Amino acid sequence: MNRFSATSKALLASGTLMVFGAAVVFSGGTAPNAQPGTEEKKAGPSDHTMFGGTLDRNMVNTKDKGVPDKVDPEGADVLWKAALGSRAYGGPIIAAGKIVCGTNNEQPRNKRDVGKDGEPIDRGVVMCFDEKTGKFLWQAVHEKLPAGQVNDWEKEGVCSTASVEGDRVYYVSNRCTVVCADANGMANGVQGKPLSFLDKATKKVVEFKDPSDADVIWELDMIKELNVFPHNMSAGSPLIVGDILFVVTANGVDAQHLNIPSPEAPSFLALDKKTGKVLWKSNAPGRNIMHGQWSNPVFAEIEGVKQVIFPGGDGWLYSFVPESGELIWKFDCNPKDAVYELGGTGTRNDFIGTPIVYDGKVYIGIGQDPEHSTGIAHFYCIGPKKDKKGDVSKTLVDGYKKPGEPINERPNPNSCELWRYGGIEDRPNAPRDFKFGRTMSTACIVDDVVYIAELSGFLHCLDAKTGKHFWQYDTKASIWGSAYYVDGKILLANDQGDLFTFKHLKKQEVYDEVAAGATAATPKAAREEHKKVRAAVEKAYLLSKVELDAPVRSTPVVSNGVLYVMTEKTLYAFKCGK
Repeated sequence: MNRFSATSKALLASGTLMVFGAAVVFSGGTAPNAQPGTEEKKAGPSDHTMFGGTLDRNMVNTKDKGVPDKVDPEGADVLWKAALGSRAYGGPIIAAGKIVCGTNNEQPRNKRDVGKDGEPIDRGVVMCFDEKTGKFLWQAVHEKLPAGQVNDWEKEGVCSTASVEGDRVYYVSNRCTVVCADANGMANGVQGKPLSFLDKATKKVVEFKDPSDADVIWELDMIKELNVFPHNMSAGSPLIVGDILFVVTANGVDAQHLNIPSPEAPSFLALDKKTGKVLWKSNAPGRNIMHGQWSNPVFAEIEGVKQVIFPGGDGWLYSFVPESGELIWKFDCNPKDAVYELGGTGTRNDFIGTPIVYDGKVYIGIGQDPEHSTGIAHFYCIGPKKDKKGDVSKTLVDGYKKPGEPINERPNPNSCELWRYGGIEDRPNAPRDFKFGRTMSTACIVDDVVYIAELSGFLHCLDAKTGKHFWQYDTKASIWGSAYYVDGKILLANDQGDLFTFKHLKKQEVYDEVAAGATAATPKAAREEHKKVRAAVEKAYLLSKVELDAPVRSTPVVSNGVLYVMTEKTLYAFKCGK
């Protein structure tokens, strides 16, 4: 948690705040470096306009070149850097000359957002910056929900990664509202309305309508209008397909993790992107939601069938007709004997990472809330077929027995599962008892090679066609973001603030550290063999490791010749090319 010093409080009281050693003067309640932002700007050649970059959500950039093997966060590689809050999960998104990030209010841009005690008021914030200079343009500031951490965890801010189309910014706020905002903020006049809240002390409605505030075209309150009960936070990244906006609602369990307050409320939504009107909704997971729902939908056309695929809080993937919400197929991403337990011991998981589509196939890894730590999990490849509807899971059951009793499981003739990686690791001297741990990450696939990270810090490299495991690398810290391909390289950052750059090769070699240690005479000897394989992987693939100023809980991206890395408190822009 960021705290201001007595000096900072005094500067705030006088209307001045130090950011990166330079004085930013608050005048009339707004930061004077708020830019007009009214000029029309064309889209860049490789704008990164949504989570994953494209409708298939695959973390791959095939356009940008000249990405350095290593950057210097304190040197000439830095074009600019911008202060965020103390936690930043949403973005960055780069579109038409602007950059949008989701963060909190621990480094306020407006003296209005500072309490009488000199401390930042806990609020969710979306910040917009100029792409070329990093100058602050505007911000959307959202009050916290009154129920506290069960719905809106303290200091987490806006966790949604926005989607931008034209002059519209779409995101899910910390208040479980779907927001469509003007990409120019208030600077070009009010096109919609300002954000507002009811002041409990004065009982009056307060509007955020300074020149640096957001201009909201429409806002759908999913709690008020649809009875959604978000668990801990709302984090969905909207997906735009034509005129339809698809959103995961975050509906989940109560504070005691015992009941689902709103089982009939939608988990998946389709909205009119122009008005926010609900076109269709689905509560498919119903009473089977395990915890919360924080993943994102993906769009695909597979064998001529257009579909939007949602990850459910019950651990199933659901495919729908985009226009109507009619179910096409569903897939259980857990073994039938898996059991959900709150915490590290359970074997049944849901989704934090987002499914991607590559070569007509769907790829997804399963996991849980990072507070539950790691545990056994799987990564799946699913090949939907136009003639297969309904349940396309690997197996079927006639009914679940009591805990501990065997289940009546049989092969599903309708199955579309192609392969899965994970499960129990029972080879001798293995450093852990499972092959693949819970993941919060989204896969990156290029040249039929899969890169997928897991929460406990491992990056895995797999064959996209067969699931064969090539190698893994332990980054030694938790990973919340995803691996990202660009210019023959794989970028990945972790919770220790380390940015790794790996070499991508079309032809991969197998480096199996578990096999190397399996025949060792002692556990100590096995560990030495494991280290040798790790060193071989480093020599073959690792290009650099760079330490940044804070944990990274997002995915590095490259857009229009610039590498953007968002730490918990700073957005870095690194130059690419000469």
